[in-house]
Amino acid sequence: CRAAFLPIFFTSECRDKFVSEDTCCNNFANVKEFSSLMVDLLGEFPAEKSFSLVQFATDAQLVSGLSSTSQTLLVIDRLDYTGGFTNHAAAIQKCRGVLPTWDGRKNFIMLITDGVSSEPGLDPEGAAEAAASSAKRDGTFIIPIFISPRNDLSALAFMRRLSSDGKVFDVTDFGSLDRLQDSLVNQVSCS
Repeated sequence: CRAAFLPIFFTSECRDKFVSEDTCCNNFANVKEFSSLMVDLLGEFPAEKSFSLVQFATDAQLVSGLSSTSQTLLVIDRLDYTGGFTNHAAAIQKCRGVLPTWDGRKNFIMLITDGVSSEPGLDPEGAAEAAASSAKRDGTFIIPIFISPRNDLSALAFMRRLSSDGKVFDVTDFGSLDRLQDSLVNQVSCS
């Protein structure tokens, strides 16, 4: 999580001040492992497909445009934890900007997150819902994957509003993400 050389220049910070940096790094490693597993499983589908990666926290960045399964797996492996708040609006907008709408393929966004929107500005949830609505109007299918240690009904309701079909795939800890793989593969193949 922290660079082995000159670590002072590569600091990362957990959003939750009561969680250690090691915990944040381990959680991020679980997200990377899960993301690799999903790309690998979906890469086996007998259909034309490509993947892109957007990493987000306070801001969102496109870390890989549309690429093959093998190229996407390499990019996931090189991701570093950045820390920050949660900006779903920026993440969805970045995804929307790279997904093709002209070739007839079905586009999916798997939004893996451990919190409700806290950025940008005054109405982060409203911004996220507006971005999700725009993506859905383009024909993109949004699948929220929500990691929350407690059963937060308000947060789940928010995630359902981002979802294309009202479903949220949720787990209570990062180590449990792998349990979702079969359900998610089924969701993509049937949507």
